[in-house]
Amino acid sequence: MPAAETIKSSKSLRFLGEFLHDPNLFHLNRKSVSKAFFWGVLIGLLPPIPIHTPAAAIAALISRSNLPLTIAVVWIGNPLTIPLIMYAFYHLGRFILQVDPVTGLEFSWAWLYHEFEVVWKPYLIGSILGATSCATIAYFASNFIWRLNVKRKWHARQKHRALKNN
Repeated sequence: MPAAETIKSSKSLRFLGEFLHDPNLFHLNRKSVSKAFFWGVLIGLLPPIPIHTPAAAIAALISRSNLPLTIAVVWIGNPLTIPLIMYAFYHLGRFILQVDPVTGLEFSWAWLYHEFEVVWKPYLIGSILGATSCATIAYFASNFIWRLNVKRKWHARQKHRALKNN
């Protein structure tokens, strides 16, 4: 990842103006990290479209979350994990809609059109619900872990000071 100053001075990104000068885009703090996990997981788990990374960058700019972390987390949905994610979200949507599973797969437009109710509708419902749920869990988990880490470091500092004073 290039340095923050390199990104800010890039001529091709000049159209973003003041958006790139927000310190939260490149600093790690509890709020920017939590938002980065939320947007990265949400966009990364939505149905595979070829614009996940630009969508994550736009979400980071608008929500003022950590830009590099948002882009890194969006790769949770990568070519190795997408088939598993799609399978899980299809079955989640199938469970929610109470639809029977597909028995035979066929690769034709007629089959895709005919099977919309059986395949695509459960997959899209499962994707939206699953991605939103996972993103919300990631937001609160990263926030909790950040607070836990700060608390642990604070107690260690107190312990060190107590030993130093004795």
